[in-house]
Amino acid sequence: MARLTRPVDAALLAELERRAPKQAAIVETLQEAAEGEKLATLPVTTLLKNAGADRAALAALAHKGLVATENAVVPRDPNAGETFVAAAPHVLNEEQAAVFEAVCAAIDHPEKPILLHGVTGSGKTEIYLQGIQRVLDRGQSAIMLVPEIALTPQTVDRFKSRFAAMQQEVAVLHSHLSEGERHDEWHKIHKGQARIVIGARSAIFAPLERLGLIVVDEEHENSYKQEDAPRYHARDLAVLRGSFEHCAVLLGSATPSLESYHNAATGKYQLLRMALRVDDRKLPLIRVIDLRREAHGGETPSLLSEPLRQAIDARLVRKEQTILFLNRRGFSTSLSCPACGYVAECPNCSVALTFHRAENRLICHICGHTAVAPNRCPECSQQGIKYAGFGTERVEEIVAKLFPQAVVRRMDADTMTRKEAYRETLTAFRTGKIDILLGTQMIAKGLHFPNVTLVGIINADTGLHMPDFRAGERTFQLLTQVAGRAGRGDVEGEVFVQSFTPHHPAIQFARHHDYEGFAEQEIEWRQRWEYPPFRKMVLITARSAHQERGSFSLETLHRRLKEVLPPDTVLGDPAPAPLEKSHGSFRFHLIVRTGAVQRFTRVLAEVLAKLSFPDDVTVTVDVDPYQLL
Repeated sequence: MARLTRPVDAALLAELERRAPKQAAIVETLQEAAEGEKLATLPVTTLLKNAGADRAALAALAHKGLVATENAVVPRDPNAGETFVAAAPHVLNEEQAAVFEAVCAAIDHPEKPILLHGVTGSGKTEIYLQGIQRVLDRGQSAIMLVPEIALTPQTVDRFKSRFAAMQQEVAVLHSHLSEGERHDEWHKIHKGQARIVIGARSAIFAPLERLGLIVVDEEHENSYKQEDAPRYHARDLAVLRGSFEHCAVLLGSATPSLESYHNAATGKYQLLRMALRVDDRKLPLIRVIDLRREAHGGETPSLLSEPLRQAIDARLVRKEQTILFLNRRGFSTSLSCPACGYVAECPNCSVALTFHRAENRLICHICGHTAVAPNRCPECSQQGIKYAGFGTERVEEIVAKLFPQAVVRRMDADTMTRKEAYRETLTAFRTGKIDILLGTQMIAKGLHFPNVTLVGIINADTGLHMPDFRAGERTFQLLTQVAGRAGRGDVEGEVFVQSFTPHHPAIQFARHHDYEGFAEQEIEWRQRWEYPPFRKMVLITARSAHQERGSFSLETLHRRLKEVLPPDTVLGDPAPAPLEKSHGSFRFHLIVRTGAVQRFTRVLAEVLAKLSFPDDVTVTVDVDPYQLL
């Protein structure tokens, strides 16, 4: 920190301006920052930046005795110095009031976790806010978990506004903080200066004292699962911590995970429902477009069907906003040669490289490998190389050409690279500077924009046919959450879902906003085939740069397990992972389903202790895996 040691008169300042203009600029900057007769103190980096000076000029002033410097702790501001205007609590409707009463009872006398199943726009966040206020009134603290970055900025804004009088007691933890900001926020919590912590999955470990409530918003989100060691699920840890600290736990979602819904159905959780949107607003009308019928004469159908194009035109005329969703980045998903069959693949992963036109690069979305996009086939030198498939970059280009009068912006991992890019884009959209917002799953949930009356889902099949027993559940959740962005104002919303498999149950149940119907059918299917939540799943993965060693190691482990496991354990066969090669390593999976996971992990640990694998083979164990690729 730097400060003037005494006021500098006009004569001395004029002398400095003549002989040492940079020193004079430093003095003037400190004088301008002064408040009345009180001399200002500024961080050295801020002072030198504002004055356009350097440290040599500052050292010269210090040598003259005009400026003093000293060490001081200056907390970094994750919210970039934004000012938040205090917001009063909303008046709860009848349905919200009944739910809030139950939440207050749980805060006063915690017994079991609460699962709040509320449709999109039903006012779940207001329940969270008032529940946390109840905890603060009791002299306790609260943790608010949100999915990674997608929800954090808006949630922080709402919390900072609601608790404007105590902003310094709200700490924020997420991956887009700098190392310094994360350090400051964590130590603020550790020193007891924070009473509310908002963050992604790691915030569940925040060292708050007198914890009264843990809220897990969008509890179904896969991002709560840590895929690398230590492997944990923040939602499950929230339930566990709530039990340890005897505090209330509130899990909220418009599309609860089937595990949580089953826990509520069996009495392990308390189930609360909010089936109506606030202010009696209607859920959006969902129209399913069969892309098979959009194809004419065997041609590939347009990325935007005719009904969706007409709907966008109508919104532009009425000055209403549109959200377009596609969970796939890039311009084209693959590059191939029709002459010789060459496909540009990643040398480290068993996937095709994605073409990004803005960078003229082929990029692997698994390991990040990049290569220059060729003008002719590297194998046969033919120039007729073909780009197939499409991503958000290509859709953005097409939308901009179809609607030249509209302001179109794209939100995905390629455009949101700067720290404040996400917040800036959403602010522009909220203030009406953007007509059409196109993006991946980061725009799928948690956004509240009353002027959005149309949502278009470009391709609902993107994740529907993956080799994962949760594929249908994830598609249903994603469609429901994206559709929920429409019609949150006074005008009823409309959603267009484009699909080549329009009769799939996940799409049809989402079309009718029928979570209970989907859950009932999906749970019956999982029970029949002994999938979670009826059995615990354990995924054992062997990785090696040598294909044969990885395969042989997992086959050896499989044989040993088969000798000692009880017959009620469902032991699968070792097989290459769906994504067989990743980051230069071949991967092999062994899936186990068991009703006694603790007993199984003990047996597994004993078997692993007796085996010795080659040095280049890594074996990992994931209980309750959420990524089966």
